[in-house]
Amino acid sequence: MTARSRRVGVILAVGMVLGLIGSFGGVRPVLAAEYTLESMATYDVLPDDRVVAVAVDLEFTNTTPDPEGQFSIFEELRLAIHDGATNVTARDEEGELEVSVDDESGVNVATIALREGLRYEQTAAVELDYRLVDGASREVRVGPSLVAFPAWGFGTASEVEVKIPAGFEIRVDGDGLTEAADGTLTSGPIDDPDAWLAVVTALGPADYITFEMTVPLQGGTADVVVRAFGDDPEWGEATRDLVTEALPVLEREIGLPYPLIGQLIITEGAPTDTTGFGEPVTRRSEITVAHDQPPFTIVHQLAHVWLDTSLIEARWIGEGMASDLAARAAEELEIEPPYDPAVEAEERSADAIQLDAWGASTDPAQASYAYAASWALIEEIRDEVGDDALRDVLTRTTASIGAYDGAGGETPFSASPQEPLTSRSFLDQLGAVADVDFADRFAELVLNADDVALLPDRQAARDAFDELIEAAQGWGAPDPVRAAMGAWRFDEAMPDIDAAADWLIDRDALVADMERVGLSRPERLPQAYRAYGGGPEAVEELDAERIVVDAYAATAEQVNEPRSLLARLGLIGATDPVTYLNMANGLFAEGDLRGAMVNIEAAQRVLDSAETTGIVRLTSLVLLVVALAAIAITVFRRRASYTARP
Repeated sequence: MTARSRRVGVILAVGMVLGLIGSFGGVRPVLAAEYTLESMATYDVLPDDRVVAVAVDLEFTNTTPDPEGQFSIFEELRLAIHDGATNVTARDEEGELEVSVDDESGVNVATIALREGLRYEQTAAVELDYRLVDGASREVRVGPSLVAFPAWGFGTASEVEVKIPAGFEIRVDGDGLTEAADGTLTSGPIDDPDAWLAVVTALGPADYITFEMTVPLQGGTADVVVRAFGDDPEWGEATRDLVTEALPVLEREIGLPYPLIGQLIITEGAPTDTTGFGEPVTRRSEITVAHDQPPFTIVHQLAHVWLDTSLIEARWIGEGMASDLAARAAEELEIEPPYDPAVEAEERSADAIQLDAWGASTDPAQASYAYAASWALIEEIRDEVGDDALRDVLTRTTASIGAYDGAGGETPFSASPQEPLTSRSFLDQLGAVADVDFADRFAELVLNADDVALLPDRQAARDAFDELIEAAQGWGAPDPVRAAMGAWRFDEAMPDIDAAADWLIDRDALVADMERVGLSRPERLPQAYRAYGGGPEAVEELDAERIVVDAYAATAEQVNEPRSLLARLGLIGATDPVTYLNMANGLFAEGDLRGAMVNIEAAQRVLDSAETTGIVRLTSLVLLVVALAAIAITVFRRRASYTARP
């Protein structure tokens, strides 16, 4: 039953409980407990006159036997009629009867005074007439463009007849009406009028009046077109004014720039889904709002311009956030929310479902619960984490930043394409932005049985993930771990976390050795960790860098050792091994492991050949000295043996 028919159903139930009571002169009457009331209700729709003429032929029979010494008498007839009914009259075969209309506990009750008391087995025929003018109540619309109203029968047995002029497209929700050859809609016999209700909607030929406006926003400009029924310009004007005020408020509250390029078209329509807040948005640029919806519904639907299915997949999150945002905007816009969501959800708890089960085919009563429960849960979450945290969730989702991206202080990852928000990712994102875990509430209200069963594994994996983040010291979590955690594949995440934790132990040892020997860590090491975690590729990278670090350390140690005379002599004129090591350090920091090893090996070759070179150089020097000495002796001898002529 829709929200509209639920209200009518309450009226009917109360009307029948009030029933018919009797009294008679000075004889003590017996309050009637049994009667029959057969009725034929005719609803004659007059669109051009903007009225539905209601005529109810009633045949009431007193079936309560007279107790001994007393009489069973009815003096008046009381019926629940439509809210806003006017020109209420009653008559019998002799003429007009006195009739009064009063509101009794929210029920519009017509009391008809019978011409004389109705005794046991007596029957009275009464005709009740009233009019439903356009706008008589929220449920009643009568005009050339649209007719909408609830129809019901009266008494203990009834028939209903609805007459609508040709040219209208007719839809009946709730209990059915059959179209006769002359176009009249008939119910046939209704055995239980108290439980029978039809909501009649008839669309006339399309005729719209258009209102256009441009709304400046921080994130751009909203071009809006409001299309109202031609005979309802007031709706168009009111909607135009409301949208102009509401869009800037919603943009601020949501925290995201206005997403549309092109026109936003808002069209007045006939009711199709009144379990919650009007019709669902099939395209974010086109919104249809039923004529009978309050301003709150329009603001709710405007929120869906931001909160569409490309951003939010889970229906309950989108509807709950839209209602919560509309409620926050409503305070500033001075419009009334339809109800307190927590109270409404509790009242509808008999129709409760897990919110993740809410879909297009959900039973209307369950859908009504889902609207209220979703709103109440989002409100509860916001009260706990704050407005900024919810904005952060939407911002991260829009930027394709997952719940496990950016953990540990590293630059958040960005994936493509954007993944819309699900109940799983929403739960995880809340933990990321506010460090609050709503797992118990989600298990109670949201998640299906399979996901609830995963929650213990999720908690264990999240604990291990937090330990990994701490051990990573700013390097965050590896891609495989983040992917498994985000997809709730905890049976994959746990082994990946263990492998990554083991890898980090080896990393810490390696980085400590780098720092000890003065090497700068290459960026390719954390890149390997983030890409592969503790996988074979990351282990290979660790091993490759270990080889370079060990070789560098050994060569640097040898460079710093005291050198023999021959080694010092051998290094004269050669490239200093320190130069090669400095080059190796720079290349290593840039991630060029091969280039670093080439320079380390060059330095090592210089060191290894220093003494040999020194010996060669020393031997060459000795030989040179000897050769020079021999030459000098030879020259001296030649000069000594020379004698001058006298």
